[in-house]
Amino acid sequence: MSVDKDQLRKLQWSIMEQVSACSILPLMRIGDELNLFFTLAENGPCSISVFSETAGIDERYAREWLYAMCAANYCCHDKEFQNFHLSEEQKMVFAYEDSPALMIGAYDILAGNVHGIDKVLEAFKTGEGIEYGNFHPCVFQGTARFFKPSYKSNLIQKWMPKIPLAEQKLKDGGRLCDVGCGKGLSTILLASEYKTASFVGYDIHAPSIDEANKDAKEAGLDDRLEFKVKDAEGYEGEYDIITFFDCLHDMGDPLSAARYAKSKLSPEGWAILIEPSASDDVSENMNPIGQMYYSFSTMGCVPTSKSQKVGLALGAQAGATIIINLMLEAGFSECNVVFKNATNMVIACKA
Repeated sequence: MSVDKDQLRKLQWSIMEQVSACSILPLMRIGDELNLFFTLAENGPCSISVFSETAGIDERYAREWLYAMCAANYCCHDKEFQNFHLSEEQKMVFAYEDSPALMIGAYDILAGNVHGIDKVLEAFKTGEGIEYGNFHPCVFQGTARFFKPSYKSNLIQKWMPKIPLAEQKLKDGGRLCDVGCGKGLSTILLASEYKTASFVGYDIHAPSIDEANKDAKEAGLDDRLEFKVKDAEGYEGEYDIITFFDCLHDMGDPLSAARYAKSKLSPEGWAILIEPSASDDVSENMNPIGQMYYSFSTMGCVPTSKSQKVGLALGAQAGATIIINLMLEAGFSECNVVFKNATNMVIACKA
């Protein structure tokens, strides 16, 4: 057997890079849980002793954690490695929860997936699914935090204006139903912007719905925004807009969910889908974003779908053509990708 030594070394180095990236996962979770990034953002530049005292952690652990962050370029330091701080960019990505660039939530998802290995391993052998509510709590927390910056930066400013007829309905006081709303971030953003419209969000995960209702009340929106525990074929009423934000591909029977949505829309209504960006050509998904989404899909999207009726398991990288054809089969008259970037695509479907 002939082995190309250059290719072997290249593969080995790639593995070392990936292992290095994975090895920092528990440190990121610790840094997040103990507010170490926030402490460094607010108190740096500072010495290890000052950092550890301010953070309320052991100094020896603090030093090792800081060195790991510096090696990853997640933390800044002086020439002698005596004082440490976060750059303005690092603060936005790691430290401040309301930052439009926050990415720390990704590590919640990764940690949750590690906790879920045994369940998914068994599902690999049986072909069965895993009920959504049986995932580790980090998955729900991480999903909300991971998507939050993108929604905050894009939903009102970029995505809705791409569907002017639908946006006008909200400006005119229409009704919107958010299916698979999770913790309600997207619904709350919409309700905060379109102040005469009414909103309702549905999800199968009761703890997320409880949090969403609490957040809606704290935001002073509970007079025209409510969240309920229902699946994609259990809600009532007629709506001008029905949204499926990063959830249709998780459903066991997305075709029936789409047909049901069509039946609940007003004659001039719209369904709006946000899905992970993916090419219809699998070869074009062979990149870091594709690696991330296929991995998330293997651990979460596919098991969730396979736990439900039909169990179609579209996966997070289904691509626009499959999604659009499904919506057309459900009875929608016109479906188009109206926005796409490296991570998200927005599909507008006319009733």
